[in-house]
Amino acid sequence: MEEEGVVSIWAGVFETEEALMAYAAEEGYDCEGNEIISPFNRDFFGGEDLWPFDPDFWERALVAPTPDPEALVRPFSEGTAIGPALKKIFPQGLEKAYNAAILVYNYQYGSESACHPNAPVTFLGAVPCPL
Repeated sequence: MEEEGVVSIWAGVFETEEALMAYAAEEGYDCEGNEIISPFNRDFFGGEDLWPFDPDFWERALVAPTPDPEALVRPFSEGTAIGPALKKIFPQGLEKAYNAAILVYNYQYGSESACHPNAPVTFLGAVPCPL
């Protein structure tokens, strides 16, 4: 659900930036007016609504592979602010090295939300984020 001052974070491993963008692509409408819903939306939000969160407040990118949660989010616009909070969730580091992250700002993703077990990304958590 939308919640100001929170960022929800997913991590994954992708071969290329194009593969990440194909998974977590911009959503919208095709030339015939049909909704285009990304695989990311289908996996974690049930794919029922176009943009279950504000489309102006999310980032996704490849980063250097790392099991360090702070290093994973550091390259993002609010990375230095949210890194320490994510590190508190994973004080020993992540279970494996990830090279991609998806951050959805002003959105509190929770366990009650839909999730596809074979998704190429894993939900890490939601942490405070001053915007």
